[in-house]
Amino acid sequence: MNGLYVAAAGAASQLRQLETATTNLANSSTPGFRRFLDVMRAVAGNGSPFQYATIEKASLDMAQGPIRSTDNPLDVAIAGPAFITVTTPQGPAYTRNGEMQVAADGTLITAGQPVSGIGGAPLRLPPGPVAIATDGSLSAGGIPVGRIALADPTGVAMESIGGSLYRPANGATLNAITGSTSQLHQGSIEGSTGSDVSQMVALMNVNRSYEAAMHSVQSIDQNEDRAIQAFTLQG
Repeated sequence: MNGLYVAAAGAASQLRQLETATTNLANSSTPGFRRFLDVMRAVAGNGSPFQYATIEKASLDMAQGPIRSTDNPLDVAIAGPAFITVTTPQGPAYTRNGEMQVAADGTLITAGQPVSGIGGAPLRLPPGPVAIATDGSLSAGGIPVGRIALADPTGVAMESIGGSLYRPANGATLNAITGSTSQLHQGSIEGSTGSDVSQMVALMNVNRSYEAAMHSVQSIDQNEDRAIQAFTLQG
């Protein structure tokens, strides 16, 4: 019976990894997406000599994503660890998605939320060509507007809240970025930290592992059924 539990635990872990790989693949073209990384560990069973596989809560890949040019003046790519601060109904949130737009009232939007300026108020742009400096300073039609609030996630565990938005796992607010550790590049976009090819390969590998684990579960279950039937007939 312990063998069945071990195999079933392995299958459950592979299923979790399959879900993660599917999510990563689906978002491989989402600007600034941080792919999920599953961490598997072995835990001892209750009084059993066997160990069982379990998946810890997925962490985020905080590596720098690839930067590509778009020549769109409202696109910005971040080089460095910073996140763009946005205002949501639930409070501040953070994103690496620099595919920005301007709403009808002039509000600067990214990831579906207003972009925050220094001090927390949403940034609003007057008509005219937009210029974005490497430190996030904004001007439109030659008129200075403010500066995009950049936050520093260094040393903070971040979690996804959907829609390419993130927040600290402990519910805290990130500190403002200091110095020149991060720079914005106008007319460019940062891609996902996982490419289409790498995520497809990961999905195929996990799918094969899951199928193998399920085959083990079925084989052990069938063997135990045969053993029970043989014992019953002998009795």
